[in-house]
Amino acid sequence: MTRRNLILVGGIFHDFQASAEALSTALEPLGIESRIEPDLDAGVASLAQQPVDLVTLNALRWPMMGEKYDPYRDTEAYSPPPATRAALQRHVETGGALLGLHTASICFSDWPEWGALLGGHWEWGTSWHPQPEPVSVTPNSEAMLAHLPAFHVQDELYTDLRVSPGAQVLAHGQSPAMPKPQPVIWSHTVGRGRVIYDALGHDSTSLSDPAHAQWLRASVAWALGEETSQ
Repeated sequence: MTRRNLILVGGIFHDFQASAEALSTALEPLGIESRIEPDLDAGVASLAQQPVDLVTLNALRWPMMGEKYDPYRDTEAYSPPPATRAALQRHVETGGALLGLHTASICFSDWPEWGALLGGHWEWGTSWHPQPEPVSVTPNSEAMLAHLPAFHVQDELYTDLRVSPGAQVLAHGQSPAMPKPQPVIWSHTVGRGRVIYDALGHDSTSLSDPAHAQWLRASVAWALGEETSQ
């Protein structure tokens, strides 16, 4: 059975088009057809007439407060309008699946409910990440998907994310600059919907790693209600 995935992309410091294409390839064995959409509001609005099974947020879009972002704010700053917020919430609460990749935890920082939907969020002033370096990922032995292999990937290890109490951490990551285990993959349920967040995925190379792709397929299969040993 073919499943449809809407991948919302866009933002600075990342090649989101390339990583979206890598994700699309990784999910193809599940029978998932992906459409990549750089216009977040248009993509979300299309759900009313073209519903999908999975919405993926692979973007870095937020109000961009702070001096560091002065050069980008006029063209890149973003706050989801009420219609976009309501449509995303409705997609999940009514049984749709949601996948947040990497920078999705930074997105929509002026929409508190987004963190509650995703199962956690980047906390400005606390969360940070080392530069891309080798990250060792280990399954949580007490969580689902504990049977999947540990793996190593070159990536940014998001550190000190705020994880919601209702989320279940599926895997932790460690790196030379951050030896303390950090939650890198978690699951979450909202209403009738299932959510996966993967804090990795800084670039297409990470998402194309065979073991990482295996984790993506297995976690997305769960989000779609299709438990699998992938």
